[in-house]
Amino acid sequence: MAASTEECGPGNFCGADDTCHPFSCQNWYELANATYTAYKPSLPLTCDEMVSFNMEFPEVDNAAVVFGCMGYVGSLPPPPYQAFNRRCSRDDADLDSKFVCYEMANGTNFQPFVEEAERILIDPCDPEGMPSVPSFIYQVTISREDQAS
Repeated sequence: MAASTEECGPGNFCGADDTCHPFSCQNWYELANATYTAYKPSLPLTCDEMVSFNMEFPEVDNAAVVFGCMGYVGSLPPPPYQAFNRRCSRDDADLDSKFVCYEMANGTNFQPFVEEAERILIDPCDPEGMPSVPSFIYQVTISREDQAS
């Protein structure tokens, strides 16, 4: 029986092979449905890491990790948040679809973010919502952009 994303649990997704895989740019590119990624084995990903968020990633408007009651899409949240610091893409200048993915680099120092989260006062969450108490939320946002023909 095929796995579902819900069955795979937090931080994982159900791949095109119907098995669970941890979220990462590489895994998503190779193992998610090619409808979303336009995966081409001949076009591997190239990844660049940043020491911290800066304007070299001007198109990123979502934080990777937030501390609070909800995630944010389409805008950076109020602090504290930890920005994505790794950008992966493929050389797809001749393709109709491009693939760009942002994630946290291995070895990211979360300590300043955690210390800021410990100092800040967060209003109580909606008891009917998820999460019910302020929490660390790792955001995964997926979108597809086709090049204009």
